[in-house]
Amino acid sequence: MNCEKETSVSSSSDDDSDELDESVETQSLSREKRQIECGCKSNTYSNVQRTRKPRISWPPPSTSSGNWRGDLRHIHFGRPNYEQKMQLYCRTGYHLGIYHYKGVLGTRDENDLHTMLELVSAGFPGHVRIRGIATNTFVGMDKKGRLYSEVDVNEENTVFIESLQGSYNVYLSRKYAHLGWYIGIKKSGKFKRGPKTAYGQKAIQFLPRRHRF
Repeated sequence: MNCEKETSVSSSSDDDSDELDESVETQSLSREKRQIECGCKSNTYSNVQRTRKPRISWPPPSTSSGNWRGDLRHIHFGRPNYEQKMQLYCRTGYHLGIYHYKGVLGTRDENDLHTMLELVSAGFPGHVRIRGIATNTFVGMDKKGRLYSEVDVNEENTVFIESLQGSYNVYLSRKYAHLGWYIGIKKSGKFKRGPKTAYGQKAIQFLPRRHRF
């Protein structure tokens, strides 16, 4: 009898504990469901961890410790290579030459050092100065259109506008461009005065020759 009573008591207590566990589990699930539906679920049910975005500062802090002028001592600045060494061969059969005393003339001698020229940029595209390498002087054009050898590189008379005319180069005086004055060599080898030159003449057409450089 005692054994049966103990067994019944034990079974009843086990049933009660099972019911209690089921009740607790049901309450827990219903509570979690309500939190999810209302959007207020606790962070304990989420494994997502928020991370702060890195703060970017601009401009970035300078890492240079010295003066910027001092830093330039180790930098070698380049310059555009505007210079072009060549001979200018006129369609009249002469090379353009720059001499100290004769001025600007044409010569048939292609080995004459006075025909070795260098075209130097005058600051704008197509604007050049023609320098004689042997004399270190420049082709100039005076107010009467005569060509001469100019020492001063800063003279406006020494600037010419280079352009193409067919397969040849022509050189228009920038100072007298409104008059249409070009560099020209006559059939005799002498220079042609600016007022006598005109677009399309053989005397003003030059072929650059660079094979000797």
